[in-house]
Amino acid sequence: MKKRNFLKTLGLGTAALWTAPLLTSCRTESKSFKQWVWTGGVEKTAEDWDKEFEGLKQLGFYGVLCGGGKQVLEKAIPVAKKHGLAIHAWLWTMNRPGDATAQNHPEWYAVSRKGNSSLDVRPYVDYYQWLCPTKQPVQEFVFEGMMEVCDMEGLDGIQLDYVRYCDVILPRGLWSKYDLVQDHEMAEYDFCYCEDCRSAFEAKQGYDPLSLEDPSQDQDWKQFRYDSITHLVNKIAQGVHERGKQISASVFATPDLARKMVRQDWDHWDLDFVFPMVYYQFYDEPIDFMKRATEEGLEALNGKIPLYTAFYLADKTPKQLQEARRLVAQTQAAGMAYYDYELLSEDMREILLD
Repeated sequence: MKKRNFLKTLGLGTAALWTAPLLTSCRTESKSFKQWVWTGGVEKTAEDWDKEFEGLKQLGFYGVLCGGGKQVLEKAIPVAKKHGLAIHAWLWTMNRPGDATAQNHPEWYAVSRKGNSSLDVRPYVDYYQWLCPTKQPVQEFVFEGMMEVCDMEGLDGIQLDYVRYCDVILPRGLWSKYDLVQDHEMAEYDFCYCEDCRSAFEAKQGYDPLSLEDPSQDQDWKQFRYDSITHLVNKIAQGVHERGKQISASVFATPDLARKMVRQDWDHWDLDFVFPMVYYQFYDEPIDFMKRATEEGLEALNGKIPLYTAFYLADKTPKQLQEARRLVAQTQAAGMAYYDYELLSEDMREILLD
């Protein structure tokens, strides 16, 4: 199942067009407010990329986060350079559905507290197949794959997605889709309890997390998993920086929510910038969550790196896009990013032209 289809199953549908007359945006935006967009497409030709990137440049976009791997990037990179767009490879990190190399190593996959490998028993959706970040072979596999892409000529950097554990707690707006009330960490969604994780933790702390009555309440065990992801991210970041390129990541909306829901300690990562996915409907929040979440992230980062607030375009009107941009502009965010290009309607493009 593709990522967009997964998001649709969570109840956000397809992009809705706003048929009322377009409003003139009231936001005041400095030239330093940069816009990014996620894009991709194996089927696109160089001509398709030329038309797409020319249009994005005319809309004032700064850069693109391009998925599809080396096959796509080989076509997209020179066209992005032609139009003066920054281009970063959009790379899935820990969630590796259908990865042939990984599947030859079933021991690489994360194991739930219930004892199930995500290779075989997939939480929530069929494409959730999570690797364990603690395992040394997994770290090497992920790192080497990232560096292979990073070494591509003309590429400006890489952007990490799914750089986390499986959602132990879904955002509240999604609970009803799975008939769940996740007011605690459920064993089938709580990762990773493989032998490597448990033995490494026990060597450090002196006890096996499974010996606890409720491992989900143990702060040291939580921190161990935060640190496992952080170690891998910072290892990748070091390799990227040694190659003179940049690294970013798409992360959950705020540092506190990210730690609680997916073990992401992202305000401690060695990134060049970050894309918090402030998808307010997922969190069952009003649109002003765009501003509140952005400010929480900025406060946690304390000026260390730029933050770009990510906005999900599906099932949104141009008016909602306009309001989201206005709210983010009231913060010190460096700009915004939009998921994704295919959802960018003509009416939305008019909003972006101001």
